[in-house]
Amino acid sequence: MEQQMTLGKRIAMLRKNQGWTQEQLGEKVGVSAQAVSKWENDIACPDIATLPLLADLFGVTTDELLGIKPIEPHVVVLDKEPEAEKESGKHFNMTFTREDGHWSTIALCITAILVCVMLILRSTTPLFNREGVTTWSYIWPLLIFGLGLVSLRENVIFGVVAMAFGAYELVWFGWGVPFEIQWYIVLLFFAVAVLLKTILKKLGLWKDRNKSHVEINGNAPNRVCEYSDEDYRLNAEMDFGSNKIVYPHDTLNGANIETNFGNHEIDLRGVRMFNNCVIKADVSFGNVIILLPRHVNIIKSTDTAFSAVRVSGCPDADADQTAYLKGDVNFGNLELRY
Repeated sequence: MEQQMTLGKRIAMLRKNQGWTQEQLGEKVGVSAQAVSKWENDIACPDIATLPLLADLFGVTTDELLGIKPIEPHVVVLDKEPEAEKESGKHFNMTFTREDGHWSTIALCITAILVCVMLILRSTTPLFNREGVTTWSYIWPLLIFGLGLVSLRENVIFGVVAMAFGAYELVWFGWGVPFEIQWYIVLLFFAVAVLLKTILKKLGLWKDRNKSHVEINGNAPNRVCEYSDEDYRLNAEMDFGSNKIVYPHDTLNGANIETNFGNHEIDLRGVRMFNNCVIKADVSFGNVIILLPRHVNIIKSTDTAFSAVRVSGCPDADADQTAYLKGDVNFGNLELRY
């Protein structure tokens, strides 16, 4: 039955499966809703350069989109439990795998929500109106708590200590507690936690997340960020600071770039071959520059909120390579520079 469907009917089916309107799909691929309607009614066909982008948006292969082979159901398997565990009565086991990092953004949003809720409660109820305590006395513990929340993924010990200290200070200022924690108590707790972590690492009971050093401004790295380029796919997550990644290969099959705060630069000028390449860029509260060779055309599809996406320069008239940009830019700037 799948083979009898037209290209237009497959596009309509896949669009509806995603819950998108024709206008929303058109915005994602850079065409009008009328153009999408013509596709779905088989009055016109998508441009050949648009097909890989459509397939990526729908989560299918180009062959499946064109009807060369049936569309396979895409199922996510959550850690199938061994037979021995089923027999022993353990019937629920779930493993979470992090594919796209959004923790920093989530943590910052949670912090902002907590600050706003505190300000609302302070102005409408006596909950945060302890005599002689200013608004800033409530805000800074929440900021310390938020710093710990942001750091939790990268440094568990620092994150937990910061969150606990921020929560304690908030309670102390808000309602008062029978005892006050001195700074040296916090330092003692932190030192003991670091010592315990070091011992566990020596015993092989603690494993840090795998990280790769990246080139920063052409010099030796002065910070660590997540980066990999296995199978000619660039994956990078950069938070805060200023970073420069120089992609070392002449082939790029895809890229997933996530940044939060700071100024970051991705140098792709050494790439000669872009193989159906989709570059996904998630930018929050920062500035990102992607340096491109002049032999590649970029087809953009971007979602922005209080931000800008700019193109500086242009590709050669006879550019023989094509890549697709899917950008999600919030309170930041993304620049494509030739």
